[in-house]
Parts: sequence; C-alpha cells; structure tokens
Amino acid sequence: MTDLKNRIIAGERAAIAKAITLVESSREEDIDRSHLLISELIKSPGHAVRVGFSGPPGVGKSTFIESFGSFIIKKNFKLGVLAIDPSSNFTGGSILGDKTRMSEISKNENTFIRSTPSRGSLGGIATGTREAAIILDAAGYDYIFIETVGVGQSEITAANLVDIFTLIVGPGSGDELQGIKKGITEYADIFIVNKHDGDLASQASRTASDYKSAISFYNKDSDDLETQVVLVSSIEGKGMNEVLNAYNNIIETNKKTNQFEIRREQQLAYWLEEEVRNKILLELSNEKGINSLIKSEIQRIISGDTGFYTASKGIIEQFLGKK
Repeated sequence: MTDLKNRIIAGERAAIAKAITLVESSREEDIDRSHLLISELIKSPGHAVRVGFSGPPGVGKSTFIESFGSFIIKKNFKLGVLAIDPSSNFTGGSILGDKTRMSEISKNENTFIRSTPSRGSLGGIATGTREAAIILDAAGYDYIFIETVGVGQSEITAANLVDIFTLIVGPGSGDELQGIKKGITEYADIFIVNKHDGDLASQASRTASDYKSAISFYNKDSDDLETQVVLVSSIEGKGMNEVLNAYNNIIETNKKTNQFEIRREQQLAYWLEEEVRNKILLELSNEKGINSLIKSEIQRIISGDTGFYTASKGIIEQFLGKK
C-alpha cells in the first residue's frame, strides 16, 4: 500500500486506476486494503475542487462536461471525471458509455475519466465514488467532476460530496414551480441551462429567466451567496468562461466566509454517519438468525398472530442483544 500510495501521489495513471478498482471492490481483503490506502491518502490532500453535476437524463450532462472539460484543460488544469452510470435492476449491467461520449478529452494526458456502475446505490453516486475523489485529489488533479446517474430529486447524497453542486437543465424545464421545487434544486449552487443554440436558443433564454425569477423567492440569509443561472451551448462552446468565473467566485467567496471549510467538515460528518449506517445494515443482512426471524415474523404478521410494529421492535431488540 505504501508503494501504491507513492505512485498515486506521483500522478501515475496505472496506480490511480488500480486504486479506484480496489475501492470499488466488494471482496473483504480488498476492502481492508482500500481502507488502509485511503487512510494514508487523506493525510496527503491535494488542492482539487470537487464539482457535482446532476440533471434529468438527456439534458446533456456528458456533452457539457466534454465541452467545459476541454475549455479548462486548455487552461492547463488537470481534470478527473467520475461518471456514474445506472445499473439495470434486472441484469445488474451498465453501459458505461461516458468515456466514449467524452472522446476528445479522454485522449488528453491531463484528464482521467472513470465510468462506474451505480449497482443499486442511491443518491446518484456509486460505491467508492468518495474514495475515488480522494485518490484523484491526492494525485494532484485541479478539478474533479462527478457526473451523477441523473435520476432527479434523490441525488442529494452527491451534494454531500462536492464543493460545488451544479444542476443542469434544458430548455422548457424552467417554469417557476420547477425552479422552486423542494429537494435537489435547494442543494444547487449554480443552475446551468444547456442547449442555448439553434432553434432552442430563445426557449433556453426563457428557461434561464424563469429560474432566475424562481430563485428570487428562496428564503436565504443576506450573507448567502446568490445562486447563479448561466446559459451555455455545449455544442458551440458558449458560456464556458462564465461557468468557470461562477465556480471561482463560489469557491473564493466560500473560503473568505469560512463556508468552504464548514462544508467540508459537514461532509465528513455525513460520510462518517453513512459509514456507520452501512456497516450496521451489513451486519444485519449477514446475521442468519435475524434473517430467519424476519421470515418467521412475516408469516406471523400475515396470520394475524402479531402486529407489524411489535414484530419490528422484537427483531431490533434481538439484534441489539437486549433479549
């Protein structure tokens, strides 16, 4: 692990790929090794800005990341992209086509693109995404883009992983009710209205105006940074400088007001809680006696011999060793 850690810090691509494969593995020995590796890499943090991208399927997330990624690479920044693909509930398979869709930037030596199947993970990300971001940060990347599955309102988990959470929307999605919808929109630091080109240009402009109007209704403290709305065309490369300026403004402002560090601390707390919950759930699912008890209690509920909440209470008490 020491050798692998040093190779990662040196920016060796093969070592980065090997480490990400390790943190994505579900094998017990790999999990133990990955924990040792991440514990060491956390001690050698880089300077990366983590940016999350969400939005409905078909809105052009991958196309925007390709266009914006090309823009920042030309400014000599190193870019890491973690793209999460949805997995089939029936076969468990994923297409993993993001690297193909981002064909231009994937050829650049200053980029590292990794597509990962969600494998049923909720929140828009996959198992190992947080650890993969730590690996890329330690490897010296300037920006780490995390493209979520794109399932909508449930992707708040991804918002607890990044410094800037970006919501990409398309023309025609910007009525005021959509803009102020509770959930994922409240987590967005910036709205990007894509496809501001051709026949959709005027509609995209109206969508941006609708979102700006909707944002004005948010009840924010006077010290909060106003959520920005930026019009872009991924195909024509329009608006990329405005997006970069907006990102820089968000980071600079949050660092001045200490919100950047507070946000990172809150993320650490969130992920520690998630780790504890996941370990408890894993222990519960692996406990054969509890699994047998659940099956028997289901039959007792169906037959009317016990109530739902009585059964659940009894199962929890047995698992916690109170009986």
